[in-house]
Amino acid sequence: FPTRRSSDLMMENRSFDHMLGYISGIPPQYACNYNGAPYRPYPLANPNLPLPDDPPHDWKAIATQMGPPSQGVFPMDGFVTSYSAIHRINPGDRPIVMGYFNGPQVPMSDFFARNYAICDHWFSSLPASTQPNRLMSMSGFSQIIDNVIVLPDQDLVYDWLDRHNVRWRVYHEGIPFFALMPKWLPAIVGNDHFRPFGQFFRDVTEEPDDEFPQVIFLEPIYTDAPHLGRSSDDHAPSPISPGQQFLLDAYRAASLDPGRWSRMVMVVTYDEHGGIFDHVSPPLVPTAPPAGANYNTPFNSLGVRVPSFVVSPYVTAGRVYGETLDHISILKFIGEKFGGGQGYSPVVDGRPVGSVSDVLDLT
Repeated sequence: FPTRRSSDLMMENRSFDHMLGYISGIPPQYACNYNGAPYRPYPLANPNLPLPDDPPHDWKAIATQMGPPSQGVFPMDGFVTSYSAIHRINPGDRPIVMGYFNGPQVPMSDFFARNYAICDHWFSSLPASTQPNRLMSMSGFSQIIDNVIVLPDQDLVYDWLDRHNVRWRVYHEGIPFFALMPKWLPAIVGNDHFRPFGQFFRDVTEEPDDEFPQVIFLEPIYTDAPHLGRSSDDHAPSPISPGQQFLLDAYRAASLDPGRWSRMVMVVTYDEHGGIFDHVSPPLVPTAPPAGANYNTPFNSLGVRVPSFVVSPYVTAGRVYGETLDHISILKFIGEKFGGGQGYSPVVDGRPVGSVSDVLDLT
């Protein structure tokens, strides 16, 4: 690979149809039935307004949302039923979980889709909530089935990069996600691997090439973390306009230096769908519990589809990549680039999904 830099930006809890269905098209016959009535997707009015709720999205709720599979295909028709557990649904209502945005309301997402590559079959790694999916994206496995107060101490991509002598850094607008894993607290407080997001702009243009990180993680302000003002991660009930501003700031900073941008691959994705509708059935890709897991039953499929982009000079403008990807695809790419021919790990490399490298179509 000629690329010299990789950056990863993961947002929170929105589905593909919710953010990008206006591009790919939502089948007009698609509906979620509840109490004998069909509830169809509808356009939302204002991206500056918060949602009324944070829809259920733990693994039990997601099983309801996807529905029981028939011949390996999930009906994807239980989103309103699941939402009714926290919000009364009356005939004629427009449940928020069936709403979607259009291009002018998501200007940066629309910009990425039209000028770089959109991945319309990128799924969350597990039909589970935020923390298990973020652990999958940063470890290749998850010891937990649902969100917990303190994350288990498991090996992260940070550790892998250290072992392979790869320079890496986290630029964070708010509290970094892995403050939830106690072993990383000293590094977050006093280690050069973690810097405020605002410093990213200066580092891109001023830091020497032998000090600038080879792998970059960009983190927004998380809704569920202590913070002042608005969050920028898109986690419901937060509005999405601050998230679009964060994507703009991240893109502007990453592309400030033409030389560095010419060698960069930036991946933008969401950890999971947040209980919001999507009509595409996830593939039957199994995930076995790892050693030390707090669950015993394997996951039989990937999770719900999420908005994902590969933003790079190495992709054709407007490219639509339709093969199956999930968060493990990022680790596969890192293993291909920095693993010295050995890949990332047997679990990651053996997962039957593609790599981010498969999206790159320009030399």
